[in-house]
Amino acid sequence: MRSRLTNWITCVALGCLVACAGQSNRATSEGDAHAGTLELGRRFTEAFYAGELDPLWNRMILEMRDAAGGSVEELGSFREKVAELAGEEREVLHEEVLRDQELDVYRRVAVFDKATEPMVVQWGLDENRAIADFFIRPAESATSVVYETKTELHLPFEGEWYVTAGGRTVEQNQHSVDYSNRFAYDLVNAEEFARAGPRPRSEDFATWGRPILAPAGGTVAAVRDGVPDNAPGEINDAPTVRMGNFVSIDHGNGEFSVLGHLQMGSLRVTVGNRLRSGEVVGLAGNSGNSNGPHLHYNLQDRAEPNRGKGLPAQFRDFVADGQLVSRGEPVQGQRIRRR
Repeated sequence: MRSRLTNWITCVALGCLVACAGQSNRATSEGDAHAGTLELGRRFTEAFYAGELDPLWNRMILEMRDAAGGSVEELGSFREKVAELAGEEREVLHEEVLRDQELDVYRRVAVFDKATEPMVVQWGLDENRAIADFFIRPAESATSVVYETKTELHLPFEGEWYVTAGGRTVEQNQHSVDYSNRFAYDLVNAEEFARAGPRPRSEDFATWGRPILAPAGGTVAAVRDGVPDNAPGEINDAPTVRMGNFVSIDHGNGEFSVLGHLQMGSLRVTVGNRLRSGEVVGLAGNSGNSNGPHLHYNLQDRAEPNRGKGLPAQFRDFVADGQLVSRGEPVQGQRIRRR
């Protein structure tokens, strides 16, 4: 139930260095090092924008390469996603050089022509001036976003489920650094915790095959079926199928629900179908970038998964850890069910 950080405009970093300036960071006092880091940060950024990735890849430490997807091709996929979602850099608002733990850090805040908010570009250099940290992400963190969900959403399942990823902090939700999915949820049926022993097949999991429901009315905007389900512990991280089999529902107000990692062959809808809230759209599966049966739910501003802007999803009338919630955002560790 993990996602590769390089799939989206997000943190691509060893240790995911996102501490705020003024907390653990301090300005470096060595003028030469400061100037050198500033110059290297600018050069690296321009090389990345220009698609000159081999020199950057060759300068990355092994851990950074792993975090970036394990190949220069994955780094190229990340660059393409930056161009698709943020566009071209138009104006640099701020630049600084900081010291963060053992790294010299170059950070810039810039305006991009497609992004609705400024973006942060950051490079971290180790003592050998190798690249140990790199990310591009929105300057506004998930915790500071103020948004009221327009659609009257209800939980997309029956029975009690457990939130394995949900909330606005990195500790609660690994998706929170992912621009397209930063308010997404990963969910499993709560009966998983009553099962013991090895489970070598996806069919051995309580979540497998559970009906997945439309969280609200709307029109089916996009679907994918035919992606094989994984064996537990394995993933299919091919860039085109990371969401696995999915259904995307247009709620008609700039909000789309994406329900992902569905079981191959289980989809019961096609593009253009009109849905009522609570209709079954497919069954929980283990397809795509998934290492165990679960449901990935995301509210976003366009139909295709891993595209556009992730939106906060506030559900109506559900029970969380025995307490009635009239409207709210579930968080990691909660057991939730429809009222």
